[in-house]
Amino acid sequence: MTHQLIETDEALGALLEQYSSERFVAVDTEFRRRDTFYPQVALLQLCWKKEAYLIDPNRIYDLDPVKELLADPGLIKLIHSPSEDLEVFDRWLQMTPAPLFDTQRALAVLGRGFGLGYRAMVEMYTGEVISKEETTSDWLKRPLTDRQLSYAALDVTYLRQIGEQLYDACDESHRLGWVLEDTARLTLGGRGPAAKFKSAWKMKPREREILHRLIEWREQEARRLDRPRSWVIPDKVMLSLAKRQPLHMAQLSAVDGLHDAIIRKRGKRILEVISGASDCGSELPAAWRSPLCPDQKEWASILGEAVATTALKLGIAPEVLCAGKDIERLIQATLVSQQVPEDLLGWRDTVITQHLVAMLTSLVESSTGTQGIDEQSY
Repeated sequence: MTHQLIETDEALGALLEQYSSERFVAVDTEFRRRDTFYPQVALLQLCWKKEAYLIDPNRIYDLDPVKELLADPGLIKLIHSPSEDLEVFDRWLQMTPAPLFDTQRALAVLGRGFGLGYRAMVEMYTGEVISKEETTSDWLKRPLTDRQLSYAALDVTYLRQIGEQLYDACDESHRLGWVLEDTARLTLGGRGPAAKFKSAWKMKPREREILHRLIEWREQEARRLDRPRSWVIPDKVMLSLAKRQPLHMAQLSAVDGLHDAIIRKRGKRILEVISGASDCGSELPAAWRSPLCPDQKEWASILGEAVATTALKLGIAPEVLCAGKDIERLIQATLVSQQVPEDLLGWRDTVITQHLVAMLTSLVESSTGTQGIDEQSY
């Protein structure tokens, strides 16, 4: 397998013209995110056939051709587990490539493995074992070494070969729409920065509200400074601030982990955020809802069995249809008369969600003696 390094606008233009009529292109990125909030793009890898092309973003000044390529509705972009790549494209090009075909998701809907990494997929299909030696390389350093370039090339050459096979297999099994829909639904940042504070549901209302306000402020500050969240204020300190609720600068010094440098730079603003919180303020993140009670856990177990049965019939992992955390979200949304989570609709609606909602309706009615689900919520 061969590769070429593209370092001029002219070479890039000629390359894109050469492959302008292709149906598929494999896409990957190399980036660094050690001391910044945003990923720093270091390389864009493309492969239409057997040769990989490594585009150096530091040498490309006209980005419009790249944007046009990635936005071309007639070109399927093959990509593996693209959540981090999407953040790179959003920061670098201010756009999201489409249509995207996630080969990791394709493997899952075909019943060939759930959550498989790229190297595992390559080994499954080719028997080749890709080295991990360059995974932690400094991809921003120039010039890139031959080992780095070869490593980067492998990320798209195998992807191009395997990706088209998976695309055709999904099409033949009538599950292509599942993959394209799920890939298009991917959002930046996953479940959001509040999701990591899993114990927040145990906190008092005002403590939760303070933590929520601090998270929102820290997110804005990290983006403004382009620094990791933990560099602004560590997670443990955020929790301590929410519980201690300091009112004066002198009280900040008593918060474990809140160093003098942070107090000097951000102490006044931290106090403003805390004082602005109320006992019952804005709507809190869904991730902070209290766990299911014993009866509701039993409902989750019953729904989980239904998901497992359907998954077995389809020959796929249950997580593809409705993971355990998704069943909990469905129950929690139902109990507060909220709509069914959007990601459980789409192709999942007729395959599993309608069945789960009907079962849940029956369980709630049996428990309360009343109709437990508002029809308008579904």
